[in-house]
Amino acid sequence: MAGKKGGAFSVTMKDGEKLAQKIAKMKEGGETAIKRTVSDFTSRAPGWISKGIRQHYGVDTAAIKGAGPTAKKGATHVHVSGIAVDAAALEYRGRTLTTTHFGQSPKAAPSGRQSKKIRVPGQAVKTDGGSPVAMISPPKKYTVKATIIKGNRASFAPGTFIASSNGATLPFQRKGTARTPVDAVRTLSVPQMISGKAKETIEQLISENIEKRFEHHVQQAMK
Repeated sequence: MAGKKGGAFSVTMKDGEKLAQKIAKMKEGGETAIKRTVSDFTSRAPGWISKGIRQHYGVDTAAIKGAGPTAKKGATHVHVSGIAVDAAALEYRGRTLTTTHFGQSPKAAPSGRQSKKIRVPGQAVKTDGGSPVAMISPPKKYTVKATIIKGNRASFAPGTFIASSNGATLPFQRKGTARTPVDAVRTLSVPQMISGKAKETIEQLISENIEKRFEHHVQQAMK
């Protein structure tokens, strides 16, 4: 019943066979019950998927919501007791996220300078009688941390720094020993999390909840 970019969920209802037998005995209402279950899936599954992701990853809900989902009607079919109706597949898109979506600290580079000065080449001081070296107070040291995997607070490599780029404040790492080039620190995309550690949990949540909704609509149709 559920799908995403790059893969699909397997949704199995534990008592699905019993429900199918009930539908087979119904003269009317079987197709309505299935269609209403599909509608429930479209509206409720994003919450189940978000819950499954957050059980394994430290990502914020806004990032999950921003990646989708987009409902695709007619992308697949549901077959129950000979009744077939168009189902919906939920497609999640999105680029890899930065540590800002995983409880990054600090959120911005701390202001101020270290109290202990260091010696650096003196090209920044006057050369007419000035010293060939200069003593400066370097910026305060800090370590960028984030919780990518829930329960595991990770520290990023020394030299990871926070700076503004295109209106956003992001963590960066230098590619080499020079000041440039630099790359923004990336983590995982929402589709990768869905198909990763959270996949089994999401499938279980969807299966359990969609079965409850299916049972509800079957009972309603039998009244």
